[in-house]
Amino acid sequence: MQERALQLLRLLERDINGNRLILPSLPEVALRVRELTISDGCTAQKLEHEIAKDAAIAARLLKVANSAALLRGVPVTSLKQAVMHLGFDLVRSMVTQLAILQTMQSGADKERLRGFVASGLQISALCHTLASRQPHLDAELAALGGLLHDIGKLPLRDFLLRQADVEPAERLQFEQILHPYVGAIMLQRWQMTGELVQMARFHERIQRDSGNPKADYVDVVIAANLLHYGTGSGRYARYAGITIPALEKCTGGALSLDEHSTAERMELALALISA
Repeated sequence: MQERALQLLRLLERDINGNRLILPSLPEVALRVRELTISDGCTAQKLEHEIAKDAAIAARLLKVANSAALLRGVPVTSLKQAVMHLGFDLVRSMVTQLAILQTMQSGADKERLRGFVASGLQISALCHTLASRQPHLDAELAALGGLLHDIGKLPLRDFLLRQADVEPAERLQFEQILHPYVGAIMLQRWQMTGELVQMARFHERIQRDSGNPKADYVDVVIAANLLHYGTGSGRYARYAGITIPALEKCTGGALSLDEHSTAERMELALALISA
């Protein structure tokens, strides 16, 4: 199985490099907003102008800014208000997430994509909660990594369907083995930060130990997956009762979180789904 997976990965890389497999592009608005918010000359007016170029994203950002998770008192009625209300860092994160969700939801298999997006947003919320407990980590970056960590599954599913010698029963196994590699390739092409690329590349290495007593972003997404899926059955059942370094660093080994600590971010996840 591993040898065949490596053969498929090499074939996949050839298809990508030869433009026979076209990876989804990151929408321009996300790139422009990211570049602007990290520049010295960023202002609310400039940011409003860039976001307004994509009417769909602008409308969805306004809706999210008025969600129960983010609204603080007076309703937000303009894009400039939304930018001022949320702050540059959160605007960058929200625009990127909304743009990526727009990309994720553009495929033909709507039912599968809805489940994929819902799961990604729940992992994202857990990543935010876990990272917010670690003073050295950026919770918004962790949340974005949680949303993106499984993104390699999207083009990989179509690639595997085109392989005549891959049996239907094998596709899920190959998808599970290969999606971290494909996700890392996608995020590198999107010029995402090294932390996000690593979250995609290594999130299935459940027993990974960085050797650092402090949690890193990969630890956060590993712990979030274990909290989301559990070890009682399913994909992570084989880790039941085993000490997981990432979980020890993030939750002290606990496989649950206080619901109150994740409630606000889960509300935001719901707002992003419905925006």
